[in-house]
Amino acid sequence: MSCTELLYELVRIASVSHHEHQISLFVEEKLRQLGMDVTRLGSNLIGKVGHRKPVLMFCGHLDTVPPYFSPSVTGTRLYGRGSADDKGGIAAVIDAITRTSKSELRGTLLAVFVTDEELGSQGAQDIIPQVHADYGVVCEPTNLEIVNGHKGRLTFNIELVGKSAHASKPALGENAIVRMAHLISAMEEMQLNHHSILGRETITVSGIAAGSAPNVVPDRCGIDVDYRYVPPQDAFSILEMLRARLPEAIIEFADEPKNFTHPFYLPDHQIIALLKASMRACGLAPHVTTMDAGTDASRFNEAGIPTVVFGPGGIEQAHTSGEWISLAQLENASAVFQELIKRTVVGEG
Repeated sequence: MSCTELLYELVRIASVSHHEHQISLFVEEKLRQLGMDVTRLGSNLIGKVGHRKPVLMFCGHLDTVPPYFSPSVTGTRLYGRGSADDKGGIAAVIDAITRTSKSELRGTLLAVFVTDEELGSQGAQDIIPQVHADYGVVCEPTNLEIVNGHKGRLTFNIELVGKSAHASKPALGENAIVRMAHLISAMEEMQLNHHSILGRETITVSGIAAGSAPNVVPDRCGIDVDYRYVPPQDAFSILEMLRARLPEAIIEFADEPKNFTHPFYLPDHQIIALLKASMRACGLAPHVTTMDAGTDASRFNEAGIPTVVFGPGGIEQAHTSGEWISLAQLENASAVFQELIKRTVVGEG
């Protein structure tokens, strides 16, 4: 099965967050066919081959955002939910391992596939205590750029309270939607923190709810807010900052703080040099950068596993109604992963 065919089969299996069991069975069978020992924790998988150091870990996530739509190939692109985020990376990893001679391993190779990355990263939280590696690659869509840092992500629920009244007598009430419109304008004008490497923080209104009936002045309005933050801030300092700047609002975390993605920055490490050399060996020009989107790489770095983000596909295509991946990038990613395996756990490097 070619890398493209494998990706087609992966995309064919719907795996929206919290519905990853079927795809985990498919991937587990592929890993066992490759001679890997597989540990299952729920629908999370750890495939392992080899028993010595060094240990190289690849990680991808099995879940996708909704809605699901099936795969199709048009020209040089494969379309379908998850094609870029994150099944292209998974296919490239499995294809690379398929083309690796297991008899020549001098170290250990781990293929880790987790659930729930698109929501609370519960899969990574559950599996990290079982993962011991010297370095890692989280295979998210980066257009084959080496990402050595990204912002953290928080989500908030923000509510304003007004006063209800009959819509024919609006002056007798206080319209919570109108109040929220002013608050959103104030949010957009806030001066946010800036990091010399990771850039400026961002705040995005991603949802809104208000009103009980068309003829009632709404007395409550709530918004969902996505906040991308940088060091030295943390979840609680950002919460206090927002409460101080928007004192009229009720502001709470939308999830448990443990489920939020932290920022990370890995300025220099052997895994970066190895990936650069692997790309050059494949005729590709390496470029090291950072990204705004969050990944499980921050959790692996916090656990003491130096990890970067690298994979086929672009974040610009992820989560879109026409999500797609370049088949040339898919093949290049597999080739780079093969070369990286050779330089870390097969050859002398």
